[in-house]
Amino acid sequence: MKVTIGQINSIIGDVEGNVKKIKAAISKAISDCSELIIFPELSLLGFPPFDLLKRKNLKKKIEDAISDLINEKYPIGVLIGVPTFNSSVFNSAILIHEGKVIGRQDKFFLGDDPLLQNRYFSCGKPEVITFNGKKLGIVISDDLLEADFDLFSDFFSSVDLIINISSSFYYYGKRAKKIESLKNLAKSYGKKVIYVNQIGGNGELIFDGGSLVFSEGGELIFESKIFEEDIVTLDLDNFFRREASEEDISFIYKGLVLGVRDYFKKSGFKKAFIGLSGGIDSALVACIAKDALSSDNVVGIGMPSIYTAKESIEDAKTLSQNLGIEFRIIPIKDIFYSYLKELNPSKAPIMDLAEENLQSRIRGNLLMFLSNREGGIVLATGNRSEALTGYCTLYGDTAGALEVIGDIYKTMVYDVAKYVNREEEIIPHNILVKVPSAELRPGQKDEDSLPPYGVLDPILNAYVDQNKTFEEIIKMGFDENIVKEVIRKVESNEYKRRQIPPVLRIRSKNPLRERNLPLVHKFI
Repeated sequence: MKVTIGQINSIIGDVEGNVKKIKAAISKAISDCSELIIFPELSLLGFPPFDLLKRKNLKKKIEDAISDLINEKYPIGVLIGVPTFNSSVFNSAILIHEGKVIGRQDKFFLGDDPLLQNRYFSCGKPEVITFNGKKLGIVISDDLLEADFDLFSDFFSSVDLIINISSSFYYYGKRAKKIESLKNLAKSYGKKVIYVNQIGGNGELIFDGGSLVFSEGGELIFESKIFEEDIVTLDLDNFFRREASEEDISFIYKGLVLGVRDYFKKSGFKKAFIGLSGGIDSALVACIAKDALSSDNVVGIGMPSIYTAKESIEDAKTLSQNLGIEFRIIPIKDIFYSYLKELNPSKAPIMDLAEENLQSRIRGNLLMFLSNREGGIVLATGNRSEALTGYCTLYGDTAGALEVIGDIYKTMVYDVAKYVNREEEIIPHNILVKVPSAELRPGQKDEDSLPPYGVLDPILNAYVDQNKTFEEIIKMGFDENIVKEVIRKVESNEYKRRQIPPVLRIRSKNPLRERNLPLVHKFI
């Protein structure tokens, strides 16, 4: 049986545009003499649609699009993810063939979904769909991969081929677990398994594609492109065992590039403005933006204050030259002193927290002004370590439309930066080795306010990601006072995290809110 994987990049809500993309893929499948083309979950509407499902005119748009595809009377089967509307709304897959819908499968397992699909969709039941003499068992999304397959053993045992259509958002480490689950599903029931996943960036979420096919014995026999669209036809009877692509630090970089590229493309923006401080965070964001948007559409802005080292501006300038992006320098000294003239009892700086944050907010205002004046958006450059501890300034370095690296810890920022420099020095060596500093007062270092990142990040990972208690973290060998202070910072800065820009999710399992805690509380 020849099957085509339709790994496409849908735009949420662009039903007409998605139909055009679907038709183009079908045409290729027909030219490849395929019998069946398979598209991802909700690919007709785009995923995740959230409250778009409540729009009154959506039902007609979807039904018109389905009628359009039916009227083409395609000679091959077209399996596509769509929302269907009866008395309830269902996350469905429909199979179209020769001008008819010959089968429909509603999602029949709603797990503990971080995207809260059970708020929008009702649960269906498994149905066997027969096509070209084969019994198809269709599964929607990844939910079932984390459940007990035996819940539906009769269903899986009764079919000839298992097809899983999905819109599985990416996070680092997820792919290996997914491959293992699909392998076990195929092996447990002795059935080939076809897994077709969405590709693209949709807001904060990044979808990696990487569709897969497994043999009856659980061997991987096909893997599509990762972080790229891929329309490919394969003969299920003539494939051999292969190794899955090994997930490494390149996945994080490529995922972030895709997330930025699609954020701009799908929102209609072209130009990015980035405050280049000469530090590692802004340097990495500039590299990602350049690869996502091209050098012509990225503008770096150096905004030195009275405390900025000359070397920092030189490093930012060298980085910009290496990337081929425009670099401007706008000193903030005079603006800073104009504030002090109005706010300070004397003309001299007091060098307190208020003045430190004032510099950051001046820079945020300048970036926002440029984005408004010239048409574009600001990319914020904060990392996960800073966001969790509140080591950031509201309306200053948090200003922007998108937080690009806000989901990776500072230690991983360095790892990804080294990946950027794997073949040539793009990020200047001095940026990689200098002591991290916000340069908001003389001689300031991040370690004046935070533990060394090599200590801080494992504590944050244990407390936030692994949900370990204070006592459990102490047993890991960390200093009690340091752990106590880190936890205090995390818990007292919830208000900041709620106000930072949307964060590209690249490593967190929960893509919307990692921690749903009261804004103010005293339980630690």
